Amino acid sequence: MRPSAGASGRRVEAMADKKTIALNERDSAAMLRQCGVNMVPCALLEKEDEAAFAAAAESMGFPMAMKVLSDDILHKTDVGCVVLGVNSIQQMHEAYRTILDNAAKNAPGAKVQGVLAQKMLPKGFEVLVGVSTDPQFGPVIMVGLGGVLVELLHAVSLRVLPITRADAEDMIDETPLAKACQGLRGQKYDREEIVQALLSLSRLVQEHPGIVEVDINPFMLYGDGRPATAVDAMVVWKQE
Repeated sequence: MRPSAGASGRRVEAMADKKTIALNERDSAAMLRQCGVNMVPCALLEKEDEAAFAAAAESMGFPMAMKVLSDDILHKTDVGCVVLGVNSIQQMHEAYRTILDNAAKNAPGAKVQGVLAQKMLPKGFEVLVGVSTDPQFGPVIMVGLGGVLVELLHAVSLRVLPITRADAEDMIDETPLAKACQGLRGQKYDREEIVQALLSLSRLVQEHPGIVEVDINPFMLYGDGRPATAVDAMVVWKQE
């Protein structure tokens, strides 16, 4: 598995590979949520509807990020289809229009499924969790430091799937995550949340052998009682 700085970049590569298909952000999140991974709250806004906007705001709260949902638009930020720091329903309307206008102008012909509203989380301790398929060993799971640190330090641990709880514990101990869970600058993080994320991915791949890759980066840990949450994720399937 090659460490990545985020699921978005890997989604572009997966879409270019005709042998695989990358699920969009919403579908990837839904699949991971079903297997027990806590995903950042999000809502699909299929049209500019006051009631839908109000419901999304009530369920998630502000601030939120809004981005186009389209399998045809891979570099969303580059075409002006991501708006961050949305803090009111009025701003939701403005962001929605901006995103659709930019999609029409900068990505003509793209099929747009709607706009995805996503809760913006406070900064936490970033962990990378993922799965790839090795040509010799098959599905391999990885855990390590997340965010940009994965590119800089390559501080990761890998195992061939499936894994046991003992395997997950050993993987954590082989990375700087173990020290972070014991205490980092006065903040302790719950290693059990990492263990459960690893076991959830192991079960997911066992139950769905068509999955060739899963990329969760960052998986955000908090030391204040808030649950660990996956912010960006991608699931890649083998084309039949």
